[in-house]
Amino acid sequence: MKVKKSYLERKAFLVGLVSLSGVGSKTVLKILNICQKRQLTTGDFWANRYHIWQEMLLSQKIIDSIKSFKKEHNLLDNLSSLENSGIQVLTFEEKAYPQLLLATEDFPVVLFVKSRIKVGSITWENAFANTISVVGTRKMTAYGQLVINHLLPPLIATGKVIVSGFMYGVDLKAAEEAIKNKGQTIAVLGFGFNHCFPSSQKRIMQEFLEKGAIFLSEFVPETQAKASNFVIRNRIVAGLSKATLVIEAAARSGSHITASYANDYGRLVMAVPGPITNPFSEGTKILIAEGAILVNNATDILVEIGGDYHLNLLNKPSDGQTNSKIKSLLENLTFYPELSFEDLLKNTNFDSSELNQLLFDLELQGKIIKKWGKYCLVS
Repeated sequence: MKVKKSYLERKAFLVGLVSLSGVGSKTVLKILNICQKRQLTTGDFWANRYHIWQEMLLSQKIIDSIKSFKKEHNLLDNLSSLENSGIQVLTFEEKAYPQLLLATEDFPVVLFVKSRIKVGSITWENAFANTISVVGTRKMTAYGQLVINHLLPPLIATGKVIVSGFMYGVDLKAAEEAIKNKGQTIAVLGFGFNHCFPSSQKRIMQEFLEKGAIFLSEFVPETQAKASNFVIRNRIVAGLSKATLVIEAAARSGSHITASYANDYGRLVMAVPGPITNPFSEGTKILIAEGAILVNNATDILVEIGGDYHLNLLNKPSDGQTNSKIKSLLENLTFYPELSFEDLLKNTNFDSSELNQLLFDLELQGKIIKKWGKYCLVS
């Protein structure tokens, strides 16, 4: 399908604006608003017709950056160069832009995307319709790993897409859990695609891309990682989801910033309690005291965000004999609220060792619990 030149020019203009030094989303929106009121074209602005830069009270730093950019780049060629390098470009004016993020007051006007998934495809739309953000400390403990192993597989089984910041610690382990369980993950970067921080994760990023992960950045490719960028990107992590789950966090941390953004956006903030001896329980303890939803299991999360946990588990397409047997077990426990091991043996015709293993796996994933010698669905 042939794309209209006016559409490409507009897109290239927005990419050009965010490429300027000192220009953020608020400044871009201000420029667009004044151009619309004055009925100026993108070419008029770029040529400083009617001394529009001065009328907009753009700083000398921004004006110098425009002049420098004009010498080095043609707007359309700059856009083509990005797309030819494997970076998809998505502006806030396009239908494919994540609607939850667009609903925030400080959304990025341009998102740079790397993924095997095509922006705007059905797979893309489904991914951004089922997001939950998972954040926590970079110094994750064994307890944090245990929580991820316990909470995330049931969420992923119901189609939830894990959003994180792709830093080592909780972020990376949450994304890895999604990939391991054949789910989807969205990683929001604090740098441009020409870089990777830490550099040791470059290989992991490539592996994730090959397995269908989506990487987003609001920073142009040449932007290097710096502390302030990670703070800025936290608003995108929070803005992409109906809920933000904090697994482990120190008393003062980046996770608190993300949770604060989520709260400001009117989104759910959830936190996992931890051992009182763990310094990374302090942050979640504070959040819970401030009104965050206390999370003990995956059902707590799915109930809050409106997920029908058991229905989704039963309707999940089977991808093999094991999934079929798990489905049979869950169906039995749906119709009979409590069943003993012997009852399940009779109802399913599994051998005892096989049934033991399946029940153990389901308990580990938080899908079932054992009470007084009988098994029942988590509710």
